[in-house]
Amino acid sequence: MKILHLITRMDRGGSAVNTLLSAIEQQRVGNQVSLAYGLSVESEMSAEEHAKVDIDILIFQALGGRIMVLKKMLRSLGWHDMQAYKELKILLNEPFDIIHTHTSKTGALGRLAAIGHKGKVIHTPHGHIFHGYFGTLKTKIFIAVERYLAKKTDVLLALTRAERDDHLALGIGREDQWQVIPSGVDIASIRQRLKTCPKGEIWDAVSVGRLVPIKGMERLIAAWAKVCEMKPKARLALVGDGEEREKLEGLVKNLGLSEAVYFVGWADPLPYLANARCFALMSHNEGMGRVVVEAFAAGLPCVVSDVCGLRELVDDKVGHVVNADNSVEVAEAIMAMWKENMKNETWQRAQHYSLSAMIAGLEKVYQAKKGGCQ
Repeated sequence: MKILHLITRMDRGGSAVNTLLSAIEQQRVGNQVSLAYGLSVESEMSAEEHAKVDIDILIFQALGGRIMVLKKMLRSLGWHDMQAYKELKILLNEPFDIIHTHTSKTGALGRLAAIGHKGKVIHTPHGHIFHGYFGTLKTKIFIAVERYLAKKTDVLLALTRAERDDHLALGIGREDQWQVIPSGVDIASIRQRLKTCPKGEIWDAVSVGRLVPIKGMERLIAAWAKVCEMKPKARLALVGDGEEREKLEGLVKNLGLSEAVYFVGWADPLPYLANARCFALMSHNEGMGRVVVEAFAAGLPCVVSDVCGLRELVDDKVGHVVNADNSVEVAEAIMAMWKENMKNETWQRAQHYSLSAMIAGLEKVYQAKKGGCQ
């Protein structure tokens, strides 16, 4: 099967990792897979993060996969989008059985460029941008665009049932177009790597993610002030970086939490998860939250915000879903996790989101649309 994956940028974000792992595994079993993406100049990855991406790309190429860089494909909106569209039209002169677009930007341009192509068009939004990203007018425009593009799409793939339902409620796609395939995580690899993580300082909680508004780190910091009122020496590690780092560091200083909240920057999160008591994520919006599954694999209970995607991953067997705007509720939930031993439950829950399950789900969708022919 000849497959083309399209995504805006290749970084260590969940959507990019999902796409690259899909491409690697599909190439491994004998498909002809091409992966096209933008220059990722807007990504704020560290040298270490870039190296990890480069290694995975080299693995993909070593298996015979083809990489194409779209020089005009950027996350921001602008006149360069017309040039990116032209790049995609040229690329799509080539025959593909499956054209699988990922995320909003490339999902829009890719599906427009694929109009008239004989290949089947699959789109995975990896969440949505209808809450927490833009103002009312721009959001309404994006919804209208997605409604139109859904009519040009053979299959729409959601990471969670909640994501599917959110789109359907907005009139995006038909119910029979949507299928749910959770983002797959290489659980076996994570568990093996965790065994080699050295024992270090214990973190009372760890959070992993970009330091950007949508991730709600300010809500977690506010809750940590409440935690420290009851446990003055409690320690929180924030693994990640981004445009809000300086602002968040100022908030930590103003709250008197400089000895309680540590900004790690971009780093491998596993050593921190291996030495943590619980995991916390207070996002305003989340497609699924792959990092929560990684925390499950590390045996950690998770306290998460009550938003699309996260509430589907977490229940009272593996953590707690909270109103992230209520600092006291978040603090109490985190401290309650310290008293629980949920390792067996979190390990079992992680298996529900394995890489092999995702690849099998994609293969089933692709074959059904292609007509069952290799």
